[in-house]
Amino acid sequence: MRQWMSTLSEDVALRSVNWWLQTRWIAQLHVYDRALTAEARREWGELVLSLTERAERFAGYDRWDAMEDSVHLRCLLIQELGSVPGDQHWDRSALVRSVLAAMTLTPARATELAERWRTLPAEQILLLRRHKHLVGPLAALVDQLPAGPDTERVRTWLAMLPKLP
Repeated sequence: MRQWMSTLSEDVALRSVNWWLQTRWIAQLHVYDRALTAEARREWGELVLSLTERAERFAGYDRWDAMEDSVHLRCLLIQELGSVPGDQHWDRSALVRSVLAAMTLTPARATELAERWRTLPAEQILLLRRHKHLVGPLAALVDQLPAGPDTERVRTWLAMLPKLP
């Protein structure tokens, strides 16, 4: 599967988001299989992440949904199997960096919008919810994060989650 996906180009890739998500779901079953070794579960996890990325790239899967799906999967495996320092998928710090890089609002701006969220247009409410859903899974890992500015930003976001719609 990985070899096939690595050869895909825009002109030959499947365009059905449902096909990509169904295939991802099948692979994801192995991620949750606690009878497998940590290495095998991470390998399945990498396949799931690749399928999610292809669903976004080739079939128009929503960028926020793809990121949220990836964050949830990465958090789960890091929480259950531990962090792998230096690994782009399974290192806690790498996960935090990717979440923070995806944020389009600052905590201050999100707080300002959250104070009046009931009066906002639906698009802005959705944006606040997307930020909430993206950073929320990090709550399970926050106490394991190394000290530093990224961790402080995560703590700031987590502290304001109850205020977000």
